[in-house]
Amino acid sequence: MSRSMLTRLLTGASAALLAATGIAVAGPAQAATAQPFLSYRDGWRVERHPRALGDLNGDGRADVVGFGDAGVWVGWGRADGTFTAPALAVRDFGWNQGWRVDRHPRHVADVDGDGRDDLVGFGDAGVVVSYAQPGGGFTAPQLKLREFGRNQGWRTDQHVRALADLSGNGTADIVGFGYSGVTVSHGRTDRTFDGTGKRIDSYGWDRGWRVEKNPRLLADVDGNGTADIVGFGDAGTYVSYFSVLGDTFTQPALEVRDFGWAQGWRVDQHPRAVADANGDGRADLIGFGRAGTYAAYSRAHQAGEPTFFPVSLELADLGTAQGWRVDRHPRGTADVNGDGIADVVGFGHAGTYGAFGDDNFLVGPQLLTPEFGYGAGWTPDRYPRLLGDVNGDGRDDVVGFGFSATYVGLL
Repeated sequence: MSRSMLTRLLTGASAALLAATGIAVAGPAQAATAQPFLSYRDGWRVERHPRALGDLNGDGRADVVGFGDAGVWVGWGRADGTFTAPALAVRDFGWNQGWRVDRHPRHVADVDGDGRDDLVGFGDAGVVVSYAQPGGGFTAPQLKLREFGRNQGWRTDQHVRALADLSGNGTADIVGFGYSGVTVSHGRTDRTFDGTGKRIDSYGWDRGWRVEKNPRLLADVDGNGTADIVGFGDAGTYVSYFSVLGDTFTQPALEVRDFGWAQGWRVDQHPRAVADANGDGRADLIGFGRAGTYAAYSRAHQAGEPTFFPVSLELADLGTAQGWRVDRHPRGTADVNGDGIADVVGFGHAGTYGAFGDDNFLVGPQLLTPEFGYGAGWTPDRYPRLLGDVNGDGRDDVVGFGFSATYVGLL
């Protein structure tokens, strides 16, 4: 499984979904294992305490990270599909230090290229990083960049900030969609950032792009190993390709006249995602509309030829017409059968559903496990669910933060 598919945050506010075929079939899921930590009863709240998965020690297993009141708690993933009891690893990035969900995004990503995910926070003064060390420790948090922070005018409800490998060198870079365009800063192996500056005068607030209307994602659309910008704008889907040689993005091109505001797509109703649905190494466009799941597959092409195949309804399921709702039923992408291709995972009323990626059509979804569903009390506003490979078998698992425990469902 690629590191880019290690974990997917599944919340009602950011539900994103990819569907694909059912040729490769996962086995029956084991009953979820409950561990009494990081739960609602322990005081953990969605609106105060982000929780994430990442490989912080480089052993190929997802570890659990909780940004709590006192700081960052880390529990290490084990081969039996459980976590060690979380310990307070860093006394920063927490509620007591002034970090707030609605002001300060926090991420887990490998920004120095050593194979271990680091802690990255966008604070008031700028970008704060605590680097993962060999042996499970972390460096003291440091202000690495006086940019992308609240003091520089960045706002969570206006300006998307993300991490992705733009240059293909194995380190995550910072990409910020600001007021007047896209700003980039490259992570380096010497634990610095450089090349900070604006790369393109588009996708920003002043050009009409809004968090509540226009999702902007990063994915490798052309298969060259570098992340590109995919923006779901008013007129449709725009793409800007990253050029390592010029250290910049191409100007936005309206590649697909669909999945946009003008075609009826809404953030609070219709999740959209970008992921490799057919295993060709290029990210595809997936949208969950009223009638079901739509896709536009990227294609190898010459200059002047279309970049994507035409949009088609691939699966008459997982859409609003079938009862799926953003505020009830998180949906996301993960590799649940270990074939290296993104699969659909949807948390429905009766449990967790999946449809397996293989080629350019969709079959399913099937019930993976009767756990983690809305009917059993799992609501996105209280009980987040994540996807990541906890036991290191190459297949992503479900991690749910419930009322009295953290549950791991091996898929």
